[in-house]
Amino acid sequence: MRRHGRAMALSLIDGLVFAFLVMAMTLVRYDFDAHRINVPGMFVCAIIGFVVFLIGGPLAIYRGRYRRGSTDQFAAIVGTVAVGVGLMWVAEFAFASRLLIPTSVPIAAGALMVVAKSLENWVRRNMRQRSLTTSGSSRPTLVVGAGDQGMLALDMIAQDARNEYVAVGILDDDPAKRHLRYNGTRVLGPISDIAAQVDRTGAGVVIIAIADLEPEELSRIASNLESRPVEIKIMPRLSDSDYTRPEPDSHDVADLRHRGFRDVSLEDLIGRKPISTNIDDIASAIMGKVVIVTGAGGSIGSQLCRQVSRFDPARLVMTDRDESGLHATELGLEGSALLTSDDLVLGDLRDPAFIDALVAEVKPDIIFHAAALKHLTFLERFPEQAVRTNVGASLDLLDAAVANDVESFVHISTDKAAGATSVLGRTKFSIERAIAAVAQETGRRYMSVRFGNVLGSRGSVLETFVAQVAAGDPVTVTDPEVTRYFMSADEACELVLQAAAIGRPGETLVLDMGEPIRIDDLAKRVIALSGRTDAQIVYTGLRPGEKLAEELLSPGEVDDRPNHPLITQVPITPIDLTALKDLVAESRDPHVFTNRAALEARLTDLLDSEPLDTGAGH
Repeated sequence: MRRHGRAMALSLIDGLVFAFLVMAMTLVRYDFDAHRINVPGMFVCAIIGFVVFLIGGPLAIYRGRYRRGSTDQFAAIVGTVAVGVGLMWVAEFAFASRLLIPTSVPIAAGALMVVAKSLENWVRRNMRQRSLTTSGSSRPTLVVGAGDQGMLALDMIAQDARNEYVAVGILDDDPAKRHLRYNGTRVLGPISDIAAQVDRTGAGVVIIAIADLEPEELSRIASNLESRPVEIKIMPRLSDSDYTRPEPDSHDVADLRHRGFRDVSLEDLIGRKPISTNIDDIASAIMGKVVIVTGAGGSIGSQLCRQVSRFDPARLVMTDRDESGLHATELGLEGSALLTSDDLVLGDLRDPAFIDALVAEVKPDIIFHAAALKHLTFLERFPEQAVRTNVGASLDLLDAAVANDVESFVHISTDKAAGATSVLGRTKFSIERAIAAVAQETGRRYMSVRFGNVLGSRGSVLETFVAQVAAGDPVTVTDPEVTRYFMSADEACELVLQAAAIGRPGETLVLDMGEPIRIDDLAKRVIALSGRTDAQIVYTGLRPGEKLAEELLSPGEVDDRPNHPLITQVPITPIDLTALKDLVAESRDPHVFTNRAALEARLTDLLDSEPLDTGAGH
């Protein structure tokens, strides 16, 4: 009733305005000479205009179909005016023997009515903008970018029911947009003037509304603002996806408004572009299959579980020895973590009996083997632990897979396996070669997937930088020239699934990691975005086993991409499985603690030795 009463009141006002304009334009047409005016006819036409809005307002304009001031509502107003003008002409020519009013008057009055409503919307919007600016409850905001993204950002700000932000200006480097104004907000200058414009407008928030802004430019913006208490937000792209949900997002504007502006992410610091995969290939490889994911409580394993669950497997079994990790994975997948599901299995892959029992009971079609020790420096100090976990557990899992007729086995490797100089790289490369040996012997689709650093993973360099800055500690970088490859967990796992769909037996599939990033530049970007002017970078020097620049392919490996533009498929030379298992047995010897160097030398010699023609010893 309240809404209906408001609609009637607004319609009454519009009707009176239209009727007044009809009479005013009639007077103007006759130069205010009352003797020449058909007064009854003028009032008849004014009443027609009044009645049209009185009826059409509640039915069309103010019924609740359209947001007030929107283009849709404006179209309804124009339509109502057109109906009023048409009815005046009908009355003029069909029912009057004498001219009621000049035929040009309804058109002139209608045009003025449209102008009046446009002016009303403009005044209301600007009054609202001023009230938000002066109220103190909304945060003054600068929008960087005057393109489509920038205009959508301004719409989101204007239509936010919480009035969290109020736009006070736009910044853009395009000279053609220097005088652009949108919804009362104008372009103030180039992006390089951001610090001066923040000072002038009192902005407390800067929203980046440029699609795929280069990380260097983002870092430059942050550096210019580092001495000012300004929060930087990012305008989400319409193509952003949330892979943790079982169904794809709609990506419409309403959904985008609901998500709002996000904080600067680790991906923004890297500047990686979205990847493209063949969803049909992935779905056909996983749908209806029984899948085991090892290391399911880790960064890669948990994200892999989320990705696999999207493609409707018959069963997804997640195993790890980290109970807290499994708890977090189930919470992310189900929204609750009761830990009562038979698909959550707590166990240690270094126990062969556990592996045999798990694979025999589940009888999987696919195994994704993500469990591993991965901290390079630790494994240089404790090579026996690397051999027991990365090699021994993997070999036991391969044995169980063959014994239980598992169709596909996908081993998650690392770029450190290419031209390996560390214990971590050598152990992972030895399993790449072991998988090639098993695949050669069995003909099954057993393969490895090789990629570099994963953003946001536990212990990653970016996470370390963020923690150091937050704690007020110096940011530690090994060398000013050191570079690394980076990829988000989302895209890494999606490409892992793609590789599993197209890989051939015994191959290592190498994911395209884009261009390597200088770690020193990354540290500077983190510092700039933190707003800490006192943060320092300390160079610690390369540690044993570390390279200045990582490689994705070993010497002799060819970058051949027959099935997917982002995946190189590399044939791998098999290894002597008997010798590799002897090395694992040696790593379990109690005396290995006093002779770790000998164990590492044996691993190196094994990888450098001549390969067998078949997977002997399996």
